[in-house]
Amino acid sequence: MMKIKSKWRQLASFLLLTATIAWPAAAATLASFTADYIVYRAGKKHGEAQRYLKQNGLEYEFGYSSDISWLVFSDKRSETSHFTIENNQIKPSLYVMQRTGTGPNRHYELQLDHDKKQLKVGKKRQPKAIVWQDDLLDLISYQLQLSLDLQAGKTEFSYTVLNKHGNTKVYNYKVVAEELLPLPYGNTRTLRIARIEDDINSDKQIYAWVAPDLNYMLVRLWRGEDNVEQFDVQLHTLNLDQIADSTL
Repeated sequence: MMKIKSKWRQLASFLLLTATIAWPAAAATLASFTADYIVYRAGKKHGEAQRYLKQNGLEYEFGYSSDISWLVFSDKRSETSHFTIENNQIKPSLYVMQRTGTGPNRHYELQLDHDKKQLKVGKKRQPKAIVWQDDLLDLISYQLQLSLDLQAGKTEFSYTVLNKHGNTKVYNYKVVAEELLPLPYGNTRTLRIARIEDDINSDKQIYAWVAPDLNYMLVRLWRGEDNVEQFDVQLHTLNLDQIADSTL
């Protein structure tokens, strides 16, 4: 049972990889969207997830929610990140995650003050001592930074990401292929991105597919261990606004 809980918590945290890839452009842009996904395992549906992005003036809100169940295990969670963009670099100011379901409920917060170079954690927003970096990202905002970097023409990426406790970890990704996928949304031309593990002996495989014809939206996410599928998340519906005219 602990193994079952671990796999689905990894999925809920990871729904993760996202947003967009694009070919080199004069200025990177983000478009507001709402995307719905179906969560599969071994070809059977086990839940649903949603991602969205919206803009209010200079501030963006990026969010994710999911409702997953398998046997007696259930997991419902939501994550939001508020951020601005300066010179194509996302600067998160507030990250909040809430989780309910099997096991204890959880609530985590990260507040980043870029002027004071200070991080605060938890509901009480206690200061946490870290080595400050101007390019720090949270557990979902790095996904959109990947989008901006892809639009700038990059194909390999490395991000310093704060976990829910405010500790840092480096995430590495690489564009590896172009593929045509049959999805609940329909047949879709995609680019595939692989997460590169630091441990060369790791048996984990994580792939995400984005669609150039859908403004490089995330359309599929797959995770396996020893090439055995753990979950498969696929796009079902998408509402995508026009790309913003403003230069980021």
